[in-house]
Amino acid sequence: MNEVRKLLESRLPGLHARIEQTLVEAEARYDRQNNAAPSEFLLEHTRRTAAIAHQLAGMEQIDAFQPVLVALYHDAGKFHEGEYHKDGVPEEEHAAVLAARMLAESGAERADIEAVSTALRALYDDRLPGSAPCRIVQDADRLDKLGALGVGAFFTKATLRGRGLVDALVHTLSRELSYALAAPHSMLTETGKKIAGEQAAKTVAFFDELLNDLERWGIAAFERRELLVEGDFRARDGANVQKVQVTIVMPRACPDCEAPMALTHRSERGLKCDMLKARFACTACDYARDISFCLPVLA
Repeated sequence: MNEVRKLLESRLPGLHARIEQTLVEAEARYDRQNNAAPSEFLLEHTRRTAAIAHQLAGMEQIDAFQPVLVALYHDAGKFHEGEYHKDGVPEEEHAAVLAARMLAESGAERADIEAVSTALRALYDDRLPGSAPCRIVQDADRLDKLGALGVGAFFTKATLRGRGLVDALVHTLSRELSYALAAPHSMLTETGKKIAGEQAAKTVAFFDELLNDLERWGIAAFERRELLVEGDFRARDGANVQKVQVTIVMPRACPDCEAPMALTHRSERGLKCDMLKARFACTACDYARDISFCLPVLA
């Protein structure tokens, strides 16, 4: 974190503190308006992403200034006006507008302002070309969700949402494992690809052990189902992708009556991504759970 702060202070004094304060205020407003417990999850994720981006830029032999700025602003539009995607505008657009204004007020050069704004808009829009800062921050954002960092964030987010262990696994482990298994093929830098393979293995190993322990002690029994989701998808390089593999983690039998479970799924285009929507339901009683998440994006 200190390296990121030092870099910004050396070029745009005071901006780092302003960005962090903006993130804190945005999350606090969202929490108040939605009666959620106060948190600084957004700030901490942003700090980690910026630190990873700083390291990746060095490994890729790229000046870290623009990647770090993109990383610090990449989620700044998530809670625009205290809401989450309510206006149908991608959060990266709000982030780009905010970044351009704050950078101009801080005396940044026009070339840096344009580069940061362009990279922010292209972060998760595969119709736009990805610059070096964009590619580095995409990888940094995904690497923060892998390995020990990713596992820690998984349980922190579950706690903030008021979910217990088993409930969190039911609702979000499918997403975590799908992203982890796809991570080496989702990275846009050579450094990111190498690190993702190592970190993804740690993620999968941890959750495998956790599921094994839950079943060993008779607490809960899960199974993993691999799905090939068919559709007309696009890789980040513009290539057409006909199938995307995902992992669904679901109860092996109904937690209420122990009858077999049925799994159905479909994909549809969301605001920012192609989404998987899945439902696993008991074949004998009313138990059912719906989950949804963005399909992994391939590089």
